[in-house]
Amino acid sequence: MLMAGAFLTLAATALLIRADIPAEELEARYSSPSSRFMHLDGARLHYRDEGQGAPIVLLHGTAASLNTWDGWTSKLSKSHRVLRLDLPGFGLTGRNATDTYSIDYYSDLLLHFLDSLGIEKAHIGGSSLGGQIAYDFAASHPERVQKLILVSPTGVTNANDKRISMPFRMAQTPLLKHSLKYITPRFIVEQSLKEVYGDDSRLHDDIITMSHDLLLREGNRQAFIARMNTIDADNLHKLGQVQAPTLILWGDADAWVPATDAKHFQQHIKGAQLKLYPGAGHIPMEELAQQTAQDALLFLSPSTAQKD
Repeated sequence: MLMAGAFLTLAATALLIRADIPAEELEARYSSPSSRFMHLDGARLHYRDEGQGAPIVLLHGTAASLNTWDGWTSKLSKSHRVLRLDLPGFGLTGRNATDTYSIDYYSDLLLHFLDSLGIEKAHIGGSSLGGQIAYDFAASHPERVQKLILVSPTGVTNANDKRISMPFRMAQTPLLKHSLKYITPRFIVEQSLKEVYGDDSRLHDDIITMSHDLLLREGNRQAFIARMNTIDADNLHKLGQVQAPTLILWGDADAWVPATDAKHFQQHIKGAQLKLYPGAGHIPMEELAQQTAQDALLFLSPSTAQKD
């Protein structure tokens, strides 16, 4: 009986194992004519460069990719130059050379990215982790940021909060984290995505498939574990150093980072505006793409907000 039980356990585990997908295969599948690659800070950075006008750089959250900004890009690129990155450790960029994924690393990467493209000043937008990078950068380099948009940024709620998704908890558990390098079935990704939508009927199957594929990109699972075990220096004190006009967007049904955190950002960033979206989850720029993009565009350039 013991041997039979062990065999069934091994068989079940084997069914959950997923192999890495080669980077070249995913680049062929998910890159676009606007995709660019550059070697920067130990990473082969994938980004997209679309539209013309005042530049805006968009930064995604943990375990996401630049595709989370598709809806915004289609609207904002009509009046702005939209630059969106796959942060090292995620998307088509993948693992970097040092397995360093701290806020300080990402903030420096953003500076070097702007320098490499000859952009002296840009609007910066960030979601979740990307929002934390964005406000850190805006505080450290105020001369480089025109306006700042924060979408459900992290930084206030404890990273070990029990609300975080199962893969996040597994990645922080010593006895379980290494299993994530191998055991990452599609249903785990699907469940995590349903958690970040306030209304998961808006979640499309192709988004789940793409997110799962990009997680399986060679090196990304190791990078995810490294990021989830990174202890960042507390940078909340930098909120008071942000000089750029700031818009904060938040879904009031956010299950990952509570909407009550929004008040902290609004109170500590001078003059910050706050807009809450009833029923929306952690990534309102994806769940309510048209509405949030319109609000962002109105904030960035009021004279062009109504143009289609």
